[in-house]
Amino acid sequence: MNRLTTIYIFGISLLMLFAPHCSLFEEPAPSAENIIPLAWDYFEEGDYEYALQKFESAVNADPNNESAYHGRAWCYLLLSNAAESISDFETAIQKGNESLDPQAGLAAAFLAVEKYTSSILKSNHVLVNNPNYYFEHKPLINYQDMHLILAMAYFHEGELTKSQEHVTVLYQDHGLDPADSSSWQFNQQSYASYPEALMAIIDYLDVLYGM
Repeated sequence: MNRLTTIYIFGISLLMLFAPHCSLFEEPAPSAENIIPLAWDYFEEGDYEYALQKFESAVNADPNNESAYHGRAWCYLLLSNAAESISDFETAIQKGNESLDPQAGLAAAFLAVEKYTSSILKSNHVLVNNPNYYFEHKPLINYQDMHLILAMAYFHEGELTKSQEHVTVLYQDHGLDPADSSSWQFNQQSYASYPEALMAIIDYLDVLYGM
C-alpha cells in the first residue's frame, strides 16, 4: 500500500468518526409550519395525546405561531384540561387568530370551569356570527354544541326560560311546560320539579351532542 493510499484511507476514517458530531451532517430542526399539519392529522384521527405532543413541539419551534397554541388548546380541552386550554385559546387570539374556532373552544372551556357568564358570551358570539358553525378539524363540534353549552350555562345561571329555548333548538318535541307539572317527565320518568325535568333533558342532549 503506497503512502497516498494510506493517507486517503486515514482521512476517510476520520471523516466517518467525526461526521455524526459535525453540524454539516445534522438535519435542521423541523419548523412549526411543517409540524402543525401533522399535528392536525393526529387530532382529526382522535389521537389527542400525540397531537398534543406535536403541537407542543410547534410551540417550542415558534413561540409566536398562533396555530400552534390554537391546536394545543383544542387538545387540552378534549383531554379535559380546561384551564390550560383557556390560556392557549386566549394566546392564539392575542397572536392573531380571528376565526370563530378559539371562541367556540373558550365557550366549552369556560363552561367546564363554571364561568357561565363568559361561556354564554362566547357561545352567543359564535352563533351570531355563524348560526351553522362547525369546527373544520372536528365537524362534530358545531352549532349544536353551542346551543347545548348555552342550555347548560343558562340553567346554572338560573335563567331557565333561556335554557329551555336552546334545549328546544336541539329537541323540539320535549313537551316540557314549566307551568304544567304533568309535563315534567322524560323517558317515562316523572320529576318533582320543572328544573329537574329540564336538567334530565339537558343530560340526554349532552350524550347526543356533547364534546
